[in-house]
Order: sequence, then structure tokens, then C-alpha cells
Amino acid sequence: MSEKFITVGGKRIRYISGGSGKPLVLLHGWSFNADTWVESGIFPSLASRYEVYAIDMPYGIKTKSERFKAARPEYAVFLRGVLDALGLPDPPLVGPSASGEVVLWYVAQRLPTKAAVVIGPVGLGEELLSKLKGVGVPILAIWGERDEISPPSNAELLRGIATTAVLKNAGHAAYLDRPEEFVKIVLEFLSQVY
Repeated sequence: MSEKFITVGGKRIRYISGGSGKPLVLLHGWSFNADTWVESGIFPSLASRYEVYAIDMPYGIKTKSERFKAARPEYAVFLRGVLDALGLPDPPLVGPSASGEVVLWYVAQRLPTKAAVVIGPVGLGEELLSKLKGVGVPILAIWGERDEISPPSNAELLRGIATTAVLKNAGHAAYLDRPEEFVKIVLEFLSQVY
């Protein structure tokens, strides 16, 4: 596992990479950064099967990348630039909360990815949902049973767009509350679509 920096669009972007196999990209929630995936044990669990890239996106309160303000669809386009700089043509993307919204905008804009996993995605507005219809990309949406920021009832909004799962006794950061269950669900999903 190693920490590196690249420059994309004039911005210095940090990422952590490790493991071997097909690539898998992890983004972080607003209150976290790439280190969260390592500290939770999720990164090493996924790295046993995939070459994992945890990217510090240019937003949130703990990112170690150079920040800039943009709309979520613009962050999705910026993410494409990051993936290009890393030589990753179409890896599956994993994003919680705000990054879940960025990942969904990435998919909605028909940017290349093999699959998407979102956890408690926010910003499930009408424009985004209409653009997601018929995208043809496998999407797994995971909620925590006790998520009060993006409640599991939001799964209904993604009916016909995503496969959904609810983690019992978990809050908004369901992947951190139930890391082993989260990894199991993600690996099972990826094994079917990637």
C-alpha cells in the first residue's frame, strides 16, 4: 500500500493504492478521506482481490487533495480526469454519501465504468434520477437501516436503476458501522458484474 500524488486540471490530488488484480476505485464521504478505507479494514479486505485506489476527492473537510468548489456533476467529470491520469479506463467506483452522488452523476453522464456501488447516496433529485434511467451500468445502492441523512426509504427512488441492500443496525456511514458485511456484499456484487 502506498500514498502518491498526481496533478489533474492543475490540482494536486492524493491517492492510496495497493493490492493486485482488476482495478477498483474508492471515494470518500464528506467527513472523511482515503485513509478511512484503510483504517476501517475495508481497503485491505478489498485489496486481497483487487488493485484498489482510494482517492482523496477535492472536497470534504478532511481531504488531503487540493480543494475546489463545484457542482456534483462537475466533480464527476473531474473524477474522469483523475482516472485518466491513473490509466484506469473504466473501473468500478465506490462512493458513500456525497461521493455516492458524484458516482451517480458520473454514471448518469455516461462516463465509462464497469459498475458502481453507492452507500447512502445524497442528492437523489429528479434530474439525476431521470438521467440514470437506461444507463446500462450495474449499480448497487446500500443503505444503513438507521440512516437519517439518506434514509433507506430512498431505495424506492432507485427502483429499476439499482440493486439495493440495507445493512441492519447501521447509520449513514453504513460501510464503517458494518465493514465485514459491507465487504461481503460488495465482493458478491462485483463477482457477478465485473
